[in-house]
Amino acid sequence: MDRRILAYAAAVSLLLLLVPVERASNSLAPPPEGTIRCAIPTQDAEFHRSLVQKYAQDKTLDVSIVLCRDLSVLDSLRTGKLDLVVANDPADSVLEGLATSRAFADGSVWAVRDEEVEAIRHINQWITELTASARFNRMQKRYFSGKTVSLTSISRYDNILRNSADSIGWDWRLLAAVVYNESRFHNDANSSKGALGLMQIRSKRYPEEVLLNPSANIAVGSRYLKKLQNMFSGNAADPTEAIKFALAAYNMGEGKVGQLIDKTQEQGLDTSRWDVVKEQLPEGHHTRSYVENVLNTYAYYTKLYPR
Repeated sequence: MDRRILAYAAAVSLLLLLVPVERASNSLAPPPEGTIRCAIPTQDAEFHRSLVQKYAQDKTLDVSIVLCRDLSVLDSLRTGKLDLVVANDPADSVLEGLATSRAFADGSVWAVRDEEVEAIRHINQWITELTASARFNRMQKRYFSGKTVSLTSISRYDNILRNSADSIGWDWRLLAAVVYNESRFHNDANSSKGALGLMQIRSKRYPEEVLLNPSANIAVGSRYLKKLQNMFSGNAADPTEAIKFALAAYNMGEGKVGQLIDKTQEQGLDTSRWDVVKEQLPEGHHTRSYVENVLNTYAYYTKLYPR
């Protein structure tokens, strides 16, 4: 082979070794320090943009916002190319592997990666404080002037929720908060453990078609919650604490809550308050966040919706 050709080939090979290879997963440059990358829906984009910008301002962050027409952008969130996605009333199946905030009045939620537990906790606290403020009311009036914005309805199942809540002596908005955290008001929700419907009921007593009937599902779930409330009322410090224990038992089972109470008693601690008893659970245990999320959702509903 001609020496000139060999020399040329060697030079090209060396040049290729010196050129950095760009991996597909790093096709987007990392954001500057302190920048949150967010996607918002094109529907009501200005309203969502203002909320995200307000959040970034309150958290002293910079923000980079892109518009999205559908939820295929959630894949970019999962792979770390985005930090937050605002999603309009998505189905649970679409949000697999992600953590979501409590919903705004329009049904939208903020989604982050599932491991960002602290982030979603701070977001929920911020949403609760913001939505209770006069500023938020002004924002809604500004962006939805001339549009129908209903703050009199939580879901299409409000009448069923009211009736079932009355039958067990609960505030209907608290029962709605349970349903939201169980199924996001998706009647066809079906968990990997076989829980069905709005309140994610697992029972051999009722056939599937019954549990997928909204009225029947909520009635069954409501009666069980009342049973749990009565079960723990003798131990609880007050009715509010009894509800906390009932929520915990609804999530993890009455027997396991009883075991937590026994462990707390063995340590000579106050067994009448859930915040003390829950310390027997590992940090980050799902029942800790479940009770907190239901009560935070309830607090949010009480500020926005009439009794």
